[in-house]
Amino acid sequence: MNLKAIQETDTGLNTKFVNTESNRTFDLDHVLQQIDNNNPNYQNYQHVRIKNGTDYVRSKPNSKTSDNIE
Repeated sequence: MNLKAIQETDTGLNTKFVNTESNRTFDLDHVLQQIDNNNPNYQNYQHVRIKNGTDYVRSKPNSKTSDNIE
């Protein structure tokens, strides 16, 4: 599955995503939950928490740009 960010906060935090293959939309909490539950559809993404407690999604580092969050 490839995700594309379609909504973000004023600070740039991606809060809504679309699956570019199915056009289904998901909010940040749903995506984070699926990653944490090891849903194989989200295997290219990881849940990151920064020091201030903000959680966000990022693509797992690899040599491909095709699976990066746009």
